[in-house]
Amino acid sequence: MGNGQHIGTIRQKFSTIQSAEQLLLKVKTVSAENSWDIFVYPTVLPDISKEVRVTQVLDDEAVEELNSGGKVLLTLKKGSVKPEMGGDIKVGFSSIFWNTAWTKSQPPTTLGILCNPEHPAFAAFPTEYHSNWQWWDAVTHSSAVRMDALSKKINPLVRVIDDWVTARPLGLIFECKVGKGSLIVSAIDLLSDRDQRPEARQLLYSLQKYMEGNAFMPEVSMDIAAIQKLTSENSL
Repeated sequence: MGNGQHIGTIRQKFSTIQSAEQLLLKVKTVSAENSWDIFVYPTVLPDISKEVRVTQVLDDEAVEELNSGGKVLLTLKKGSVKPEMGGDIKVGFSSIFWNTAWTKSQPPTTLGILCNPEHPAFAAFPTEYHSNWQWWDAVTHSSAVRMDALSKKINPLVRVIDDWVTARPLGLIFECKVGKGSLIVSAIDLLSDRDQRPEARQLLYSLQKYMEGNAFMPEVSMDIAAIQKLTSENSL
């Protein structure tokens, strides 16, 4: 706007922060105040055991892991979810502009995310129950999953809020039992280019730590064939 006034420089070292933190920067003058959320993640994360198999495809090795009672984290590539399973839904970090009925479904056609910040899956990924800037990377690397096309019994760990006109139950992350094993499906791609994506690294770490612990006990059972129907064959 050409009216910005330089009032000073803030320098703050984060070297003492050993775990993920959501910080608040607040600036106040005589007559005005503003604040900004700042998300800080460690450059180096603690080692993770090999107990959880992380994969982008449900290949033979992942299926065998589940059938033998193991734990698998399936993190799908963006664009790999079939259209009828939610892949055609125009997910976006920003909310719908005005009204999709008037804008002819101009992207995005969603209204942010919803989750339980107290859930142990997010113990190492500070979050509120709604979208904030630490979710921008996840949403922009994701596809929605239509939970009604998969299972009406599963309550996603992270839900996408759909357009109020269609109001479909959409998920980004959910858990279930498969065979003798346990599975988390992330429709957020947490592996591609992760060296450049600190939020993705941190969310992946948080999910892995959750899956290693005793709190990870999915209640709903799913057939492996139903999970395989999520993605197109040419995306494998």
